[in-house]
Amino acid sequence: MYKTIDVNHWERRELYEHFSRMKMPHYAVAANIDVTRLLEYKRKEHLSFYLSLIYLSTKVLNSIENFRWRIKDGKVVCYDIIQTNFTHKKSDEQLFRYHTAPFEGTLREYVEATSMAIERQTTLFGGLGNIPNVAYFSCTPNLDATCLTNPGLENPDDAIPRIHWGKYVEHDGRWSLNITFTSNHRFIDGYHVGLFFERLQEAINSLP
Repeated sequence: MYKTIDVNHWERRELYEHFSRMKMPHYAVAANIDVTRLLEYKRKEHLSFYLSLIYLSTKVLNSIENFRWRIKDGKVVCYDIIQTNFTHKKSDEQLFRYHTAPFEGTLREYVEATSMAIERQTTLFGGLGNIPNVAYFSCTPNLDATCLTNPGLENPDDAIPRIHWGKYVEHDGRWSLNITFTSNHRFIDGYHVGLFFERLQEAINSLP
């Protein structure tokens, strides 16, 4: 479900129109977060770190309206909820797959249900299919990546956030992770990206 935004009476109208004149209004921000508490939690609960972080990230994205805006049939719309789309691969494979999973349930329920779904997947694309109300997640777990660019950003109407991280690394007894956040400036400013990182850190620190 979504609602249509009246751009003519939208407080963001001037910014939206300004960045709409650009062929590529996308930009990326990379920053570190402390994932020490998440590592402790996933080991205690025996849950996937990757899927847990996807769940927490999507929960934060859904709490900020800007990340739910998209362009549909030439109009700006705001979706009620965004789902998760991510890459994954089995340990005995080199090629990765895509999966779109519904964002629902508790962290444990999401991780367990999604883990079973991707274990059964045999095709390149799995899950809910090609839908616009998602965020794209990917991970390079064997590389301490500090920044990443994304393919497929030729369309200036593409407002799907891309979130990527590498491996977590230890510094003075704490574990940090660098996350690259790619977004469309027609909808998302540096303020909103900063808010995402702030709320994600709070969500991690608040894990029981």
